[in-house]
Amino acid sequence: MDNKVQYLNQIIEIIDTKVTTFKQNKSRMHTTNYTAEKQVLTRTIEDAIKLAEDIKPVPFSLISDLKALIKQL
Repeated sequence: MDNKVQYLNQIIEIIDTKVTTFKQNKSRMHTTNYTAEKQVLTRTIEDAIKLAEDIKPVPFSLISDLKALIKQL
């Protein structure tokens, strides 16, 4: 398996865990914490999208899922 694919899989796993925790706790977070967490998650997802775009063949469905995830935050 290509290293980029392995890295992407690891990043997706981390994103899944962090987003789940974020969504569960966002109603109880202070505004500053909420903003910071959302920014970190958004940047991580954007990095995952960039990595996915470098993989051949490009996983378009994953990229569109990640973009939708950003909008859900």
